[in-house]
Amino acid sequence: MQQPTFAQRLLQVYQQLKMLIWPFIGLVTMVLILRSIYSREEVYFYVNRLHTSWGDWLFPRITELGSTAACVVLTVLLFYFNKRQGIVLAAAYLFNSMVNFALKFTVAFPRPRRFFVERLHDIYFVPGVEVLDNFRSFPSGHSVCAFTAATVFSYYVKNKYWSLVFLLLAAMVAYSRMYMSQHFLEDVTAGATEAVLLTILWITLIKDKAPAN
Repeated sequence: MQQPTFAQRLLQVYQQLKMLIWPFIGLVTMVLILRSIYSREEVYFYVNRLHTSWGDWLFPRITELGSTAACVVLTVLLFYFNKRQGIVLAAAYLFNSMVNFALKFTVAFPRPRRFFVERLHDIYFVPGVEVLDNFRSFPSGHSVCAFTAATVFSYYVKNKYWSLVFLLLAAMVAYSRMYMSQHFLEDVTAGATEAVLLTILWITLIKDKAPAN
C-alpha cells in the first residue's frame, strides 16, 4: 500500500488542528495590526500600566505552565496515559527548544529591563519576581513551550473544542511574560508562531512513525 505523501499528511494534520489554527491566525493578525499602529515602547508601557493585585498573584503562577518543569510533568503524565503521544510531545519540545535557543543566541535582543535601562523608574515590576536582564529576549521560550503543548494536545484531543481552551491557556502564558516584564509583544508572538508552525511540521514528519502504545 502506497504511503501518503508529505502534503497529504500535512493536510491530515491540518484537519485535526484547524480549530486551533484559525483562532491563532486571528490573534497573530490582531497583533500585527496593533504593532503597525503602536511602537514597541508604547505597547510595552501600556501593558505595564495594567497591573493589579490579582494579576500580580495570578500571572507568576500562570507563567509556570511554560516552564521546563511543566514540560517535564506534562510529558511524563501524557506518556503514562499514552506512550505514543508522550513521545510526540517530548520530541516536539526538544525540536522546538533547539530551534528557539539558536534564534535567541543569533538575534541576541535585550530583554525589557536591559532595553529600558535608563527608564527603570518608569516601570512597574511585580513584587517577588526575578526580572531577567540579558540579551535572550527574542523569541520567548515560555511561549514556545506553552504553544507546543497546546498544539500537541489539540492534535490528539477527541473533542476539538478543547483546542480553544489550550489556546487560551497558552495565550495567558505568553501574556504573563509581558506582564512580568520578561519579554516584549514581538518576543511572545514570535515564540508562539514558531511553536505552532514547527509542531505542525514535526507531527507531519513523524506521523504514523511513533511507536504504538
